[in-house]
Amino acid sequence: MKIQKFNEFENSHSLNENDEYVQSMNIFAIGNALGEIGTLWNEWKKGPATEASDIKPAQKQLKQWITNWMKDNIK
Repeated sequence: MKIQKFNEFENSHSLNENDEYVQSMNIFAIGNALGEIGTLWNEWKKGPATEASDIKPAQKQLKQWITNWMKDNIK
């Protein structure tokens, strides 16, 4: 399983001077965790049981699940 490392994430999502709080956290661990979610998503999309018609609803469901988790846990 290829995990998108923080360097790859950072290259496509640069932090700016307004991201000082995020920069003061363990940004490498956060970036790697987000990269792992992306990797798992891509593996599922390419999986033998995944139909093209499954992708959009699954994408919506995963985003909502992550958003709900963040609302419940990032307070």
